[in-house]
Amino acid sequence: MEKAMKLQRVKHHEGKRGILSVTTFIIMTLVSLATMFPLFWLFSSSLKDISEIFVNPPMWIPKVFHWENFTELFVNRKFGIITWNSFLLATTSTVIALVFCSLAGFAFAKYHFKGKNFLFIMVLASLMIPHEATMVPLFSIYKGMGLIDNIWGVILPDLANAFGIFFMRQYCSALPEEMLEAARMDGCTEFKLFRRIVLPNLKSGFAGLGIILFVKQWNNFLWPSVILRSQENMTLSVALKALEDSNNTPYHLIMAGSVISVVPLLIIVLIFQKQLIAGMIEGAVKG
Repeated sequence: MEKAMKLQRVKHHEGKRGILSVTTFIIMTLVSLATMFPLFWLFSSSLKDISEIFVNPPMWIPKVFHWENFTELFVNRKFGIITWNSFLLATTSTVIALVFCSLAGFAFAKYHFKGKNFLFIMVLASLMIPHEATMVPLFSIYKGMGLIDNIWGVILPDLANAFGIFFMRQYCSALPEEMLEAARMDGCTEFKLFRRIVLPNLKSGFAGLGIILFVKQWNNFLWPSVILRSQENMTLSVALKALEDSNNTPYHLIMAGSVISVVPLLIIVLIFQKQLIAGMIEGAVKG
């Protein structure tokens, strides 16, 4: 009798667990569909004629796919060069920033020098300074350096990224002192130690921070719109804004350009999502 009652309780709990799992799955599916809907609308509108975008009731799928929207951007609006500019800018900025941030993070985590804590607090305090407050002096400096309408004028301000320094410091703090001292006793110079011992242990941190910095620079609009002037040097975010016209805004081209801007980010996140999640979780645990 007792065994039968226990078996009944187990079945009851399993039934509750099954119902909860199904309910959770349905809720997550609905949330995912709601999240994906703007992307669906964006992709659909990028293939519509401009007259079909704002019709009521909405046209979810265009009757005719207007691939010429993308042809217009790449052939007549130079979006091929513009997309390359964005990719080159985001990649170069991310790679160099990872080098500087990892070096600074390692120094703050493992070296002892006078004023280290004060200097680190100043680095973190710089996060509270709005970028808009530094734009005028930066513009004056870069104008004197001849970096107006130059891709390096966009890259340089973000190379010593305060968030990136803090992020990498958290990873470097978890490295065992014994391992570093053993490498020094074996004759490793500081840069050799950093290259052969520290860097291989920062792969998760590089993946997480790299994606964050790449997406940030890819979507950067305000500073590039101030520095970059010619169409040949524009980035995607600036070029999309330049498509706007107060009298006749080509919304179909803006939608197509937005697709060009979004697709690379989706691909990168889908490819590196495991590394991104692992890097963020590991960094949170180490922090």
